[in-house]
Amino acid sequence: MVPLQVGIPGGIELFVIFILAILLFGVPIVLIAGGLYLYRQTQSDRPASEELESLRREVERLREEINQLDDEEK
Repeated sequence: MVPLQVGIPGGIELFVIFILAILLFGVPIVLIAGGLYLYRQTQSDRPASEELESLRREVERLREEINQLDDEEK
């Protein structure tokens, strides 16, 4: 005999629906975001060595500025 009414999904059915939703929507979003991140990393204006050297110069300049401020306080 076939039931006339469809029951409300419970426990295991909701779990399966949740897993399917993650697979259909979550995974593609993560893959697209990861692809965009990698694309932006490869499209940098300068090579990594130049950026690293620029950051080193900036750190050294800030250290000198801090030393000057410390000397003025003493």
